[in-house]
Amino acid sequence: MKDQTTQATAPYTGAEYLESLQDGRCIFVHGERVKDVTKHPAFRNSSRMVARWYDRLNDRKDTLGRPTDTGSGGWTHPFFKGTKT
Repeated sequence: MKDQTTQATAPYTGAEYLESLQDGRCIFVHGERVKDVTKHPAFRNSSRMVARWYDRLNDRKDTLGRPTDTGSGGWTHPFFKGTKT
């Protein structure tokens, strides 16, 4: 029987989020291929803003974080937790 260990999950940090956007996705703006959405003028400010949200969430993990329902020992934002009643 395989060992089925569950890995703890947590929201991205800002740096992890920005890195996740650099995956070779195919995006075009006005006929131009965008090679890196984190550096292109059309997307860089919004991607940095979302990264700051992730960093803020991680900074407030103790007050905002809630355990996930997966049993992994991970945590998430309360928005993603289903109601129990």
